[in-house]
Amino acid sequence: MYLSQHLSVKYALVAYLLFTIQGIVAIGGAAALLLPDLAVPISYASGRAFHLNLSIYWPLLGMIGAVYFFFSEEAALEFSSCKLINVNFWLLVGTISFTLGTLLLGYTEGREYLEALWPFKIATAISTIILSVNLLRTYQKTTVPKSRATLVSMLAGSLSLIIFYIPNIISYSHPTVDEIAKFLVVHIWEEMSLELISTGVLAALLIKVTGAKRQAIEAAVYLDITFMALAGIMATAHHYYWIGVPAFWLWVGGLFSAMQVIPVMILIYTTIKTANIKDFLLLSNRDKITIALIGSSVFYHIFGAGFLGFFMAYPPINRYVHGTYITSAHAHFALFGVFGFLVLAVCFYMLFNESVLNKKHYQWCWLAVGALNAGLMIMGISLLLAGGLQCYFWRVIGLSIGETNQLLKPYLLFRTIGAIIYTMGSLTLAFIVFKNVWPRLRFYFQSNKINAVIHYQQLYRIQELLNCLVKKEREAEQLLDKIKKIFEQLTKRSNR
Repeated sequence: MYLSQHLSVKYALVAYLLFTIQGIVAIGGAAALLLPDLAVPISYASGRAFHLNLSIYWPLLGMIGAVYFFFSEEAALEFSSCKLINVNFWLLVGTISFTLGTLLLGYTEGREYLEALWPFKIATAISTIILSVNLLRTYQKTTVPKSRATLVSMLAGSLSLIIFYIPNIISYSHPTVDEIAKFLVVHIWEEMSLELISTGVLAALLIKVTGAKRQAIEAAVYLDITFMALAGIMATAHHYYWIGVPAFWLWVGGLFSAMQVIPVMILIYTTIKTANIKDFLLLSNRDKITIALIGSSVFYHIFGAGFLGFFMAYPPINRYVHGTYITSAHAHFALFGVFGFLVLAVCFYMLFNESVLNKKHYQWCWLAVGALNAGLMIMGISLLLAGGLQCYFWRVIGLSIGETNQLLKPYLLFRTIGAIIYTMGSLTLAFIVFKNVWPRLRFYFQSNKINAVIHYQQLYRIQELLNCLVKKEREAEQLLDKIKKIFEQLTKRSNR
């Protein structure tokens, strides 16, 4: 393991912590919609802003950690500056903490999805610049082919994070211009920049775990980069339908939205085609959990983000469904379903790269993955049904918002039940992660290069020896029990 990879593990750890908080917040948000008069110390607007920003920041933190982890391995060398990996970690964690804290206290710029105050936006931009500079300097030094698709994909995605974020540090007086700038982050960050980064990370992970052929995977990644750059940018037009731009954006958005499901299908098809399917059955328990989380991500990518997104982007349909609970269902499937599961997968792989869980803990992980999927599906389907009825009651037959909301309460109750199941899954998975990581927690935050590597390796060696000792002790106890029983049988016979 490179030191760069060791330093990146703490990103995964904090991402899991924030993911756990996200689950608890989800219950609060669902309950607030169901019981709007419920007395709570935090306003609905502040809680919603907290929820939205947390849902963006924790996958971003985990994905940046994954970039440090897999880019180093794919480039076959240490990062140009390991110190910058630590600097970026503390900058990001500080930015996220202050952003979420100020949002809870009601300090906001008032722009939906980009509510954070401008100093924290500048800090986020600096973080993406630090990441990209370190990637570029490492890329220049690598001796592996610079055309390696995994490296190019991660680098291109990281650079585009800067390009599309900086225009949003300021707000614009003209509402149409402000909306156009906002979706450079809200749409393009997720559906191009993070897609590029995650494709590079996912390809590197699949090559290592499944044994898929690098040559075929890299060809697929280059094809994916083309589709993602084209569809990611042009499909942003489906957010421009009703904000005062010319009508031709309706068809640009509808057409290119249909292409967004293609990249992930190409990558998964190539992996299945080139990997040995029998090897999937021989994967370690950790890799099976990782693949299950990736499989969940792919499912929601195709059906939740891809097909549902295409359905919603068709202009005559979008006219009625935009801004309803159907949009909320799509956001849950596309954000947590796609990126949440993917970040959980790569972070799980990173955290247990050099250690194993016991059999019982793996079983709990499977239960957690099942609960997360069940909870998300119940939430998503409930929101889809509520959104469909909302369109009919509110926008077709013309009921008032108050009358419509009363009729939707049964569906919002099911959404709350889904949030509870989801949170049970997130708490279970986080408990297993932190219980196993806790004994070596301080080593993940060890910044001294020599001591970190030596102590880290020594820790694992000691842990392996202790596990071996415990195992031998159990075997010795079992042998002693057998000897004791045989001795008792011999004693009884001799007494007869």
